[in-house]
Amino acid sequence: MPNINETLRAIRDDFRRISNLKLILDRFNIDLSFSYLNLDLKCPILIAPGPLTQSLSRIKKAADAGYGGVVLKSVVGEDQHGNASMKMLRKRSTFARWVYDDEGNPIFHWNGGLDLRDLREYLKFAREVFRFGRERDFPVIPSFLCHLPKSLDEEWRVEEWEYTTRMLVESASIYYGDLPVIMEIDFCPFLKRERLAVDREVVLRWYREAPKLVKEASSNVKVVPKLLNLDFGLDFQMEMIRAARNGGADGIVIANRFFRKYTAKDTGETYFTAHGGMELRLINQRQIREARRITDMPISATGGTYSGRHIIEYLNLGAQNVQVLTYVMKRGFKEAFEDLIFNPKDGFIKLILEGEIG
Repeated sequence: MPNINETLRAIRDDFRRISNLKLILDRFNIDLSFSYLNLDLKCPILIAPGPLTQSLSRIKKAADAGYGGVVLKSVVGEDQHGNASMKMLRKRSTFARWVYDDEGNPIFHWNGGLDLRDLREYLKFAREVFRFGRERDFPVIPSFLCHLPKSLDEEWRVEEWEYTTRMLVESASIYYGDLPVIMEIDFCPFLKRERLAVDREVVLRWYREAPKLVKEASSNVKVVPKLLNLDFGLDFQMEMIRAARNGGADGIVIANRFFRKYTAKDTGETYFTAHGGMELRLINQRQIREARRITDMPISATGGTYSGRHIIEYLNLGAQNVQVLTYVMKRGFKEAFEDLIFNPKDGFIKLILEGEIG
């Protein structure tokens, strides 16, 4: 009788030929289907918003490789006249480099921001990828950010949230039909760079009121804010989750990268950057564990995922699915997926067969 590793190699080779996850169900009786709120995923691994989800060609590669879906590179919202109060986040990167955490995992540092396109150009792209998603039964989730008040007294520029929500829902309905459109609100780490995410009460206001603005703009949406990783402690992270829940959020993404001063180990160079890796994974896992004590909202996990073991750790803590980006950027779509799923040491299937998923 062949051992598990021999069988894994055989099914991996078959998968390389026909790219069909049904092989795993047929061979091992393992169903890889998971969900993102009301969306069915063929596997629990999505590509997180970033450079790999800002073109149709790359999204096609993600689908061909076997991922469960993608979250689009986040767009800066506008009102109907093209005004965008958060346009400072359309920042082109002037440096990009790889560093490594204490486990030897790659971390990508850069100083850019959200998608560079204006909303009109972005919507052309969005319609293309939603149409592709419909054709391939491949979930495509939009992500965006509009005006954020800088104080408790400042009024929301509601027209930005209303117009952007309506335009994205209209584009996404090509894929979703009558299903509610899932939309992530990307409270991105660069808000800290712009000195916006500094007042605790103001940040809580964002999480409490932004989901309401999205739902008031369309009756056919489900709202999933992405949690900022701030430096105010675990209790405050839970306060943000409570605020989002009280504001009508349907789920939460835990959680975005830190924005911190980083000192390069080899050169001593110091700079500010969004930072992830092992430290982010451990903190996010702790947050998910604590979040499960206070809410049953669906959680999409992200951060520091480099192996099937990391995916199972997140799922066992109560996440619905896991978003990955950096590892795929470093390894490539197919190579990363095969390693996450088929690795004979800590791949997803091997660990399920060993009973390590709850």
